[in-house]
Amino acid sequence: MAVLSVLGLQMPAVLALSVVQFAPEVIAPWLAGAWAVLWALFTWRTAVARLEVSPEGVRSHGTWRTRLVAWDDLVWVSVYPAMSILFELPVAHLCDGSQVPLTGAYGFRSDVESRADRIAQRLNTLADQA
Repeated sequence: MAVLSVLGLQMPAVLALSVVQFAPEVIAPWLAGAWAVLWALFTWRTAVARLEVSPEGVRSHGTWRTRLVAWDDLVWVSVYPAMSILFELPVAHLCDGSQVPLTGAYGFRSDVESRADRIAQRLNTLADQA
């Protein structure tokens, strides 16, 4: 599964580079610059992924979107495996039965307590206090 997710992220990069390579000489620098800007934006958004806890609730800043889970809607937080065999992430279970992945906090899978487990326990404690 990890190989598929890596290939899924790398294939657009390879295609974009091939488009730049075979583009006419007039627009090739512009395409390369646009590609560099998009790659830098993606890298930045991935690097600043985080969870923010506030009086309103938990805000998850992931690579693609930002989500707010209000304390009133939160029932509990559990840990689920992510898209690969190496990582797991906390998932918020809401009053209406839906689940919201908190993609701002990944952790390596572990047989003992992992980072995602500690985050889920802390969020459950905060949800009980709210």
